[in-house]
Amino acid sequence: MKKSNLLIYVFRALLGILFLCSATAKLIGIDAFELYLFGFGWFPLGTAYLLARLVIAAEYTLGILLIANFWPKLAFWGSLAMLGGFSIFLAALLLAGNHDNCHCFGEWVDLNPAQSLAKNAGMLALLLLSAGVQPFRVRHKGLWLTLAALVPLATVLIVSPPDNWRYDSYVRHDLINEQAFREALDSGILPASVTEGEHVVCFYSLKCNFCRMSAQKLVPLRERGDFSQAPVIVIFGRGQDTDTRAFFAETGLEPAEIHFIEPDDFLRITNGGFPVILVMDGKKVAGKYNYRNLH
Repeated sequence: MKKSNLLIYVFRALLGILFLCSATAKLIGIDAFELYLFGFGWFPLGTAYLLARLVIAAEYTLGILLIANFWPKLAFWGSLAMLGGFSIFLAALLLAGNHDNCHCFGEWVDLNPAQSLAKNAGMLALLLLSAGVQPFRVRHKGLWLTLAALVPLATVLIVSPPDNWRYDSYVRHDLINEQAFREALDSGILPASVTEGEHVVCFYSLKCNFCRMSAQKLVPLRERGDFSQAPVIVIFGRGQDTDTRAFFAETGLEPAEIHFIEPDDFLRITNGGFPVILVMDGKKVAGKYNYRNLH
């Protein structure tokens, strides 16, 4: 390989590595990424699950094509389309005044839209600097292209299947201890309002990341009419910190009531697992949910 072509390839390989890192960061933090997509309210929750995985698989495919360099024109135009599309999306967020983490590198690096646009500009520079690279000679390019497209998608779906593919598996075990729940109601540990009419009762911990994400998921579900519209009662396990302002400011959830109970009671009722979301119809538990099967 000539020195000039080697330098051009180095630029292309660096871009490929960035795509692979971006995809891996999103896959590791896929719960937050799919919730971020769902939060825009543009499509149903199941579509957000699938779209998140398609984006990750596409980034893996582009990273592989850029590094393998057996089909450079396809890799160039695919990268240009993805970076261009993401940049338009980020510019729209900026114009709308959105400065939240856009999850371009998942939870690894907290980038707002402006910072992510600068990152995309750098990636576009690498792409343009690598234009005209000579392809590596390989046999059966069509077969390798098919594998580069299908293997990442299959891997992502196997490593992290969409939650809506396995809702039933998340409720095979008891989400709450019914006896402990009833005893807590009878003894006044839980407020009597839990069984007065219809309520959504959320058992959360202030230190639980999935509790925060379940609250963030619950808000758009209720706004779209996909979940009970009943008043929300939040039950926290009592800890050293009882300041709930940051929790509700971050999640956007607006409960009708907030209560704290002792940790032992909280753990007995939830079987040591949380979050737990109950839909109560009077004294009847009409629905039981955790983060995974909340829909």
